[in-house]
Amino acid sequence: MNTLKQYRLFLMIIVFSGLFLNSCTKKDMSVTPNQYLITNELKFGMTTADVKTSLQTYIPDIGLVGSLIQSDIEVQKIVYKTTFKGTSIQASGLVCLPKTAGNYPVLCFQNGTNTLHSEAPTENPKGDVVSMLESVASMGFIVVIPDYIGFGASAQFPHPYLHAESTTQSILDMLRAVNEYGTDVKVVAKPIKKLFIFGYSQGGWATMLLQKAIETNFSTEFHLVASSCASGPYSISYMNDYVSRQTDYPMPYFLAYLLNAYTTIGLVTNPLSDFIQAPYAAIIPGLFDGSNSGGSINALLTTKMASFLTPEYLSGFATNTKFSALKSAFIANSVEAWNISTPTRLYHGADDNYIPVSMSETMFADFKTKGVPDSKIQLMIIPGTDHTTAIGPVAMNTILWFLGLK
Repeated sequence: MNTLKQYRLFLMIIVFSGLFLNSCTKKDMSVTPNQYLITNELKFGMTTADVKTSLQTYIPDIGLVGSLIQSDIEVQKIVYKTTFKGTSIQASGLVCLPKTAGNYPVLCFQNGTNTLHSEAPTENPKGDVVSMLESVASMGFIVVIPDYIGFGASAQFPHPYLHAESTTQSILDMLRAVNEYGTDVKVVAKPIKKLFIFGYSQGGWATMLLQKAIETNFSTEFHLVASSCASGPYSISYMNDYVSRQTDYPMPYFLAYLLNAYTTIGLVTNPLSDFIQAPYAAIIPGLFDGSNSGGSINALLTTKMASFLTPEYLSGFATNTKFSALKSAFIANSVEAWNISTPTRLYHGADDNYIPVSMSETMFADFKTKGVPDSKIQLMIIPGTDHTTAIGPVAMNTILWFLGLK
């Protein structure tokens, strides 16, 4: 009996010891929760042959970059945490990764103005410009393409068009989420601190803001290698003056989008009717719900600025105190030149009549006034192109420049 009792006692000790050790092991092996990344979802993959076919749309002579296409890629949608107006929200974007194991620099692309929820990068990941940038992952980059707040996972919010703080914050937080995603053992393409940034139109403005934020406050977190800012409305005040002086402006929805966003998110308290004439002021809020394209919105407005903007706005914007809050918002959300430390190129189509080439020329002159040397800033004007036709040449020039630096 004593022997049997001792044996049972010995078994109990073994069992409880195992349970104790197992619980300790599980606790020791627990993974620290991600601070930014919430989920990821595979959208599709591309072979090197697919990439070459995709790029031939933009580069008829694929031989220019054909030898650089070295890896199959996968395109993931990630959802991540960011903040908007002081509240934690979920946002989204695309991450395009080589399928070849290794450590890769990050290329972050900021897209141009869009009003359609269905055209957000994560909703239409095979769109023309997005597809071109995705393909660059096959050349040895991890390509990041944010949706922006108001699209994708955050489509329930109004898009804060040309709102500097929320735009910059959401992009920085996506880059942080990508770094967390790279720690997953199943992810073979690992992001490193080297960062290349590129944007066109609204994205050019967003890219310059991102560059300033990183150089000023986050240079130890991100190693910014190069910045390509193309055809952006860097000074919103400058753009407002330009549009207001035009007899005909072909893209009235740009200004409508801006004024509606600033009133919607509370930067100004004026009614839209202080800025825009009837009947347009009344219909504008309902046009930016994500279901209308820029072209369809333009068709409901007018290109005649004397009929679109109120007489008070056209003649008294600079002096009338009614517009003080809006003037302050324009200044606060513009990019002021600084003494940059990253090699930067300003690209612009010579015949752009949406955002004039003089915008980039003025920004370039402001950088030079700040003492930025030629080794850090270049103005690259693409002859014979406008706001639409410059996109392809600018993208290819940027990609080839980044590849040379990489």
